Amino acid sequence: MAKEQKVNAGIRIVSMLFDHIVMTFIAMFFFIPGMIAGFSTAFEISHEPSTPDLFGFNYITLIGLALYFCKDCIQGRSIAKRVLKLQVVENSSGKVASPIRCFIRNIFCIFWFIEVIVTLVNSNRRIGDLVAGTKVVPFNPEHKQPKINIMQIAFSMLLAYGIMMLMMLPLEAWKSRIKSNQVTYVASSLNEQVANETKQLFADSLGTHLTSDVRVYDQLEQDNDLKYVSVILRLNENYLENDNNYEKIKSVTVPLILAKFPEGTFVGQVQYVYQQSHSIHTRTLTLDWRKKE
Repeated sequence: MAKEQKVNAGIRIVSMLFDHIVMTFIAMFFFIPGMIAGFSTAFEISHEPSTPDLFGFNYITLIGLALYFCKDCIQGRSIAKRVLKLQVVENSSGKVASPIRCFIRNIFCIFWFIEVIVTLVNSNRRIGDLVAGTKVVPFNPEHKQPKINIMQIAFSMLLAYGIMMLMMLPLEAWKSRIKSNQVTYVASSLNEQVANETKQLFADSLGTHLTSDVRVYDQLEQDNDLKYVSVILRLNENYLENDNNYEKIKSVTVPLILAKFPEGTFVGQVQYVYQQSHSIHTRTLTLDWRKKE
């Protein structure tokens, strides 16, 4: 009986690192649509209510993550394993591991650091291998390779995508909660007269230090008794470079707003902007006295 060939722990670690780098690079392509959308609005100064979001994330991103966990699904050989002449096989039979088994073993890459430690102890089988019933062995070109099973690979991808979706449910719940508290004004309630009066107030008091742009809506969709007030202050000097200067500019601008709109009568934001030829600095102050649910 031929002695079972084992994989050197160093080779396994190199394979894991190589795979991680390559698959992360591939997965990043699926982040690009969200990143482009994020960059398109990252430096946009707008009166629209700002809402927190995860930069660059959308459901296309999950395709990249699914590919990461299905990296060995084609004949048990990822890109790194093909370069380093390794293969994932079933532990009991020695047959090439199915796409489903390969997916199951790779889900445990979530615990990447722990898996590296286990690999140093047992180079053939990490935790994912123990659960999936697989192991990593040197690739033998003399062994007949199974035909690529498109259906099993597709099912593994769908399963991986579905699990990623389940893992994102807490994030979706958080986003829904944020959206339910999002400010939405009644567009027809735009009050240009009050906005111009507020701009004049800033011009009279701080005209040498900044230029203001003000938008006032008399009603919110959620509460007709509250106004929506958005103030964009374009600074002549950089008061945003440190917290002390930022607090100073706040201490002279916020009282002016509250003099025009008493606390508790509006929801709004103040955007402080200092722009140079090749850079822009911004800070946003949210003014919201509504009770949070």
